[in-house]
Amino acid sequence: MQNYKFLNYIVLWNVFFAIICIPTAGKLIDVMGIPLSISIYYFPFVYIFADIMTEVYGYAVARRVLWYCIFAQVSVIAIFEFVIFYPPSAVMTNNQSYVDVLSAAPRLVLSGTVAMFTGDIANNYVLAKMKVWTSGRYMSARFVISTLCGQVVNTAVFYIFGLWGMIPARLLTKSIVVASLTKVSLELLLLPVTLKASLWLKKIENVDYFDKETNFNPLRF
Repeated sequence: MQNYKFLNYIVLWNVFFAIICIPTAGKLIDVMGIPLSISIYYFPFVYIFADIMTEVYGYAVARRVLWYCIFAQVSVIAIFEFVIFYPPSAVMTNNQSYVDVLSAAPRLVLSGTVAMFTGDIANNYVLAKMKVWTSGRYMSARFVISTLCGQVVNTAVFYIFGLWGMIPARLLTKSIVVASLTKVSLELLLLPVTLKASLWLKKIENVDYFDKETNFNPLRF
């Protein structure tokens, strides 16, 4: 990737929010009587950063950062497994608490990684294509539509494969709908900040990338 001034900071925060979802996404909370993952309050930042990167630096950069997030999550889960299986000290009486929390991570990270990958690619693809189609206009509309596509895909995949059995089957569809709307609502609330940040970065970095000849293969690094 080209050496931009602020891209590394965006990558850092994007990876940070991707990682903290691993041990926490399994905690369910009630929103309007519907069980949802508590990550609805901070996972949207992953998509906000993805929007900014795709809009300013292009789809290929956002796709590479997505792979960074996936590698980081896999590395974290490997450390979690090491913590689980390493024999505790004889004086440690609460080791089972670590096991109970961290042992859920493999399933969550597997489904969460697939969900983040499919949702992020959907979000970035729609945003990049719409930017070309609209010749860079209607940025607000592009952000909203791409976010809606990405979050619906992400939420459906994660809740079906990651939270199946934790959320009653009769509530699963409602949970997906409410979680998707909640995450999109948070991103809409922060939309003015996202727009200003994107415009500011374009000016400071002297870049406004259009993906006219980009290879959109999601598996390409």
